[in-house]
Amino acid sequence: MVDEIMAAIDSVNEGNPLSRIIISAPRSAANAYKKIVAIPIMLGDKEVLQFSFHTADKVFHYNLAGGYIRLKLEEVADLGYKQWEVDCGANSFKLLVGKKGNVVRINEAKPVKIAAPRDHNRSKNYVFKDGEAHELLIALGLMSKEGRVFADKQKKFRQINKFLEIMDSVVSHVPSGAHVLDFGCGKSYLTFALYYYLNFVLNKNVKITGLDLKEDVIKHCNDLAASLGYENLHFHCGDVGTFDMGSGCDMMITLHACDTATDFALNYAVKSGAKVIISVPCCQHELFSQIESTQLAPLLKHGILKERFSALLTDALRGQLLEALGYKVSIMEFIDMEHTAKNVMIRAVKMRDKIDKDKLRAYHELAGEFSAEMMLCKLVREILSV
Repeated sequence: MVDEIMAAIDSVNEGNPLSRIIISAPRSAANAYKKIVAIPIMLGDKEVLQFSFHTADKVFHYNLAGGYIRLKLEEVADLGYKQWEVDCGANSFKLLVGKKGNVVRINEAKPVKIAAPRDHNRSKNYVFKDGEAHELLIALGLMSKEGRVFADKQKKFRQINKFLEIMDSVVSHVPSGAHVLDFGCGKSYLTFALYYYLNFVLNKNVKITGLDLKEDVIKHCNDLAASLGYENLHFHCGDVGTFDMGSGCDMMITLHACDTATDFALNYAVKSGAKVIISVPCCQHELFSQIESTQLAPLLKHGILKERFSALLTDALRGQLLEALGYKVSIMEFIDMEHTAKNVMIRAVKMRDKIDKDKLRAYHELAGEFSAEMMLCKLVREILSV
């Protein structure tokens, strides 16, 4: 069945470019995705195929290129959908998939005007735009004085806009005059962009403090902040597990803090009563040597699969624990897998102070299933016991 579907899609030639695939009518009612739509879009100067997975109330997007497109289509075919509509102009057709996997192609020759792939970068009202000179992006070395983003900085430029797009969904929970902490800030491209967005676009008058271990990086960031006149943006050299930030924070960001450094940052945020937490974990090694499972032994015996599963389990447990602590948690894709494999973001918004015992029980059940003991759970244990 998969081969027949893929052969039909591959039959699209250059004279009839693909404009859309609609996959619908799931054979099983248990299938979470009621419809899947794939359309070509432009990311910078590169064309990709954007997959939109529709559930009853949400839509999840994946942007894929090259061989990853075929892998995703094969994965979708295995989920079992009755109908595939392939729109490619005069050569458009529909595929009907029977119960036994037999595929019937219905040609729908019709004159269809094919639009050029949509420009994903220009379809949204981004804070920063390629072609518009901006003092901050020029100072960060991303943009020329004429306003053009340098070719080798396009990924970082898109990452900044994506980050601010995500921030836009939580800024209503960040009060004016708030204190934002960025643990493991590194070169601070996103920190500077967030400072500009919160203070000069939204006028929230926030203070942002960045923390990192590298003294030369911290000096560079402080010098840059001073040159830009960003009076409430300061950077310090120190370790996330021991550094005293004083009065706590209203919002905590930790991007690519390695292994349990993420847990120490989350612990600080929780105990500070942070309203918003944004975390992109990195190098989740803690559970690799811990997890055990008889049922999953065929998976865990392979090092690379065990490593990936450990990372997923780590972030699932972190998210569940934050929910038990009163946060509404979303675990989402930050940027495309094409850019980096470390692209899972935990977004948490404080909704209540009371411990949710049912969610805490679910956390312990999942952790117990794999004999996992999380650093974050150890750090917040006194809060959980209240």
